[in-house]
Amino acid sequence: MTDDDELALLERAARHRIDPEAVKSGWSFAEDQLSKSRAANVLAFAYSDDGYPARLRNIPDPPALLFVKGERGGLYLDNTVAVVGTREPTDYGERVAARSAASAVGMGFGIVSGLAHGCDTYAHEGCVAANGIGVAVLAHGLDKVYPAANKGLAKRLLDLGGCLVSEYPIGMAPLRTAFAERDRIQSGLADGLLVIETDVKGGTMHTVNFSRQQKRPLACIYHPEAWQDEPKVQGNRRMIDDRWAEPIANGDALISFLQRLTRRRNANAAPPRNTSAQRTMDF
Repeated sequence: MTDDDELALLERAARHRIDPEAVKSGWSFAEDQLSKSRAANVLAFAYSDDGYPARLRNIPDPPALLFVKGERGGLYLDNTVAVVGTREPTDYGERVAARSAASAVGMGFGIVSGLAHGCDTYAHEGCVAANGIGVAVLAHGLDKVYPAANKGLAKRLLDLGGCLVSEYPIGMAPLRTAFAERDRIQSGLADGLLVIETDVKGGTMHTVNFSRQQKRPLACIYHPEAWQDEPKVQGNRRMIDDRWAEPIANGDALISFLQRLTRRRNANAAPPRNTSAQRTMDF
């Protein structure tokens, strides 16, 4: 900050009856954070910046700052879908998460998820296995990856042109409340939300509620009879019974949901790629 900048800032603070020392301290902290971010190859976008994702700008509570590590293209794709779910999925949920993400990539979608254990991990795995573009929304500073077990997965995502994003600055440790707060960004960066599995009070339901506030189309996996009584499926059953979510029972239903997202996003969009091949997919 130049001397002229500092003088202008202090004059503005005086007009608004703000403690000048607090302003100087805050400005120094911001400059320090931006310097650390650049050193870690992390970019920062303010809400008013041109690079701030348009989808996210239009949600009820957008983050004032968005930190991004990796290629930014995944934030501006024509079609994106968030694929989320419990950290403790059934065997069926593990398979469906990976296959659904891979299928969406085949139709030209980017995949948004949270890099958490369980459904998020399998969704990202399916995305990178299909050479897709993924966006991982983290609940801490981008100088680390949590959980540590997913460091390799995060690197593969970045190597394929994806990115890690967070509203939290470098050095910010993961806090319990931050995981719920970041859920609004997951749905906010996507055209629609696909829930793989959740119980009725799971953390995934935060993302579900945010998606409804943001008026994002919502779908969830409808399980075969053999899995209907599993605890981590009860949230899916309730969402379907309450008509919150579109049931996805097979590959054809997933294709239809993704096609509707595409039409909703752009009425003049070209037909999704590889549709005929994807129709043979079965959960």
